[in-house]
Amino acid sequence: MESLAQHDLQACATADDVSQIVARVPGLMRRMLGEGQSTRMIGHAVSDIADAVTTRLLGQAEDRLGPPPVPYAWLAAGSQGRRELTAGSDQDNGIVLDDAFEEGGAHRAYFAALSAHVCNGLHACGYVHCPGEMMAMTERWCQPLSVWQGYFREWIEQPEPKALMLASVFFDFRTIAGTASLFESLHGFVLDKTRRNTIFLAYLARNAMSRQPPIGFFRNFRLARGGEHDGTMDLKIRGVTPIVELSRVHALSAGIAAVNTFERLEALGAAGVLSSNGARELGEALELIGTLRLRHQVRMASEGKRPDNHVRLDTLSGAERKRLRAAFVLVRTMQSAMAARYRHGYL
Repeated sequence: MESLAQHDLQACATADDVSQIVARVPGLMRRMLGEGQSTRMIGHAVSDIADAVTTRLLGQAEDRLGPPPVPYAWLAAGSQGRRELTAGSDQDNGIVLDDAFEEGGAHRAYFAALSAHVCNGLHACGYVHCPGEMMAMTERWCQPLSVWQGYFREWIEQPEPKALMLASVFFDFRTIAGTASLFESLHGFVLDKTRRNTIFLAYLARNAMSRQPPIGFFRNFRLARGGEHDGTMDLKIRGVTPIVELSRVHALSAGIAAVNTFERLEALGAAGVLSSNGARELGEALELIGTLRLRHQVRMASEGKRPDNHVRLDTLSGAERKRLRAAFVLVRTMQSAMAARYRHGYL
């Protein structure tokens, strides 16, 4: 793994060279699944590769452009921020600049060129551009620390729908390269603003309830109807995401710094925010759903298709369906408890 993500990438001179390395990711996932390794470990391994690719592209950009005019920190957000990448993930990232940054002129031109090289390079390697343009090459997401703090302050104090959508991506962030103190300042600011902020957390919990597992009142699976994904379940949006969002709400309420979902659940259980059994069972549910999702993606890649998250019931065994149904019921139960807790402000 270290050889793939670091040694081989150091020998790459172009984005095309890097792309050939990234093409090995489905094979890595297949091998790790075959060895019985957890989705947690696979997510870390796949994310490590994306981190190494990003670092290599940043090095190429700085070699061409020269040293940066002010310190910066490159942020990974979303699933890469949580170290939960899988095959076919798009990119979510940003740049935090030192407040000595001067808008316009040479400073902006430098970081526009650097971010374009990295984001376009990632796209060429298979980490496609974010459909919502939540990338460092979008000027809004390449800003000084004080501006980023203003963004988070506004999202937290005015939690309207778009703010909550942005929060779902940028509240899960970490630094990959650059000046760590810029990330640390921003991360500390965010944790301080969100902890025990009852109004914001109530909105965040309500937003999280909009994504529920595909299970009906009588515990029957609810499958997509019509369109190209007819008869399937989206195990990302309807399976993984509800657990990710539930964990995020509880973690932010408790000031927990971890962003990886498994780490958040462990910390929530240890802190008593969730019962130890509840935290453990949610982790087991996430592992099961993640394994079925990754297995589906590996199968698609082996057929020469771009991996997605739409799984058909007839690809699952009877035992897997039973376990998946139980996992969905658990998540629905935990979501209901979360909604009641934050609706009434019991923090």
